[in-house]
Amino acid sequence: MSDVMVLAIVSVVVTGIGAPGITAFSGRMEARRSHRLAIQKECRDALDFAAEQLARSQRATAYCMSLWSRGIMDGDDEAKEYLKRRNQANESARTAYGRLCVRFGPAAPVARHYDDTIECMRRLTDVLRGYRAGDTYDAWEHQAGAESAELTAAGDRFLNAAKKAVSAQG
Repeated sequence: MSDVMVLAIVSVVVTGIGAPGITAFSGRMEARRSHRLAIQKECRDALDFAAEQLARSQRATAYCMSLWSRGIMDGDDEAKEYLKRRNQANESARTAYGRLCVRFGPAAPVARHYDDTIECMRRLTDVLRGYRAGDTYDAWEHQAGAESAELTAAGDRFLNAAKKAVSAQG
């Protein structure tokens, strides 16, 4: 067989068989890459949403505590508004926990630390409820300070776990 004939046969085989195979393979690889990137974005979005809800809750709670420490209680319109915001933020934080469980699994460190943070929020809410019901200011201030510190520490543990989760995906 001549070199020209071999070249003609090889070119027919490569363009007729090889090119579609290479195209299909590269298409599958791109689809996998796109899917992986979409999952990573969903996970980052769930983490961002969760962190945002914690921050909203902490800001609203701190403002409520500031009002209450100055004697501005629930009957005041401003206190009512911020109490409503705090309750909404706490509820959104619970929703965010569900999203984290779906994306990472309930046993994942990021979900466990977020659940711990929500538990700290609940304990702080119980302390605040006691003061609003008539507990003494000194007892309330001490308990609220301790629970706030624990909430901050739990939030930091969640954020560290979230950073690790994001870097593990990258």
